Amino acid sequence: MKKINVDPKDLEPIETDGINLLYIGTFLFALATFGIIYQPNWIDDQTQSVWLKVTMMGTVLGLIGLRIVKRRRKRLGL
Repeated sequence: MKKINVDPKDLEPIETDGINLLYIGTFLFALATFGIIYQPNWIDDQTQSVWLKVTMMGTVLGLIGLRIVKRRRKRLGL
């Protein structure tokens, strides 16, 4: 395998904030939440409440992350 030598001074940071990934992740967690609520027979009765909590918290944290990223974008003028 060929080794690539790169000078760290030549590297520039990627200008992205990951908002698209936040949208996708939040949507998938919300979809999973509704799936668990409306189709409870997909999961065992013992673990249903745990997965419901996990998907709800994923949705809430995604919404909080979206708010933070949008505020940061607005503050930086992006």
